[in-house]
Amino acid sequence: MELFNYIAIAFSFVYSTAAIRLIGGLSAAINKNSRYVVHLLFIVIMLISIITSFWGIWAHRNLEDWKLYKFIFLLIDGALYYFIATVLVPENPNEVDSWRDHYYKNKHKLFYAILTFLVYIQLNGIVLTGEFYFGPEQYFHIISLIPIFFGLRSKNHKVHLVIACFYIITTLTMMLTVASEPGWVSQL
Repeated sequence: MELFNYIAIAFSFVYSTAAIRLIGGLSAAINKNSRYVVHLLFIVIMLISIITSFWGIWAHRNLEDWKLYKFIFLLIDGALYYFIATVLVPENPNEVDSWRDHYYKNKHKLFYAILTFLVYIQLNGIVLTGEFYFGPEQYFHIISLIPIFFGLRSKNHKVHLVIACFYIITTLTMMLTVASEPGWVSQL
């Protein structure tokens, strides 16, 4: 077995646990008596993001100098997705009476996790390649900080709906363009 194949098993496990948590909560989250569209959009955003991140892992197949710290650093990606999944979908999703209340109760965890993820993305290239790179795609990450600021400060449904729509549009755009090829990360 090649080293990348061995390492890919761990990535598969971490990404799968996050996706399973989100998918497992969908039936409760779409219940018409308790659903909240903003919450549902964030579940969809995270599912798409998990898929595109896993799809991007292929870019590391030719990394020759694998070290434990690089492996652990790459696993942080999946761990952050899992944390976000646990924020969006609790262990017993059928016990949630109102997904709107659940969302607003946990919005700070969600947006701080997204902020942490954006910082992680910036550090990822530096840790893996040892090179600092600031290209056009990093401007998107900077722009993505603005909705986080509003998400943390506001309790207004319309503000959160706009934020969720911003992220779903950018996530779908990325999935259908830049991230459509395996190993898409190496093309940035």
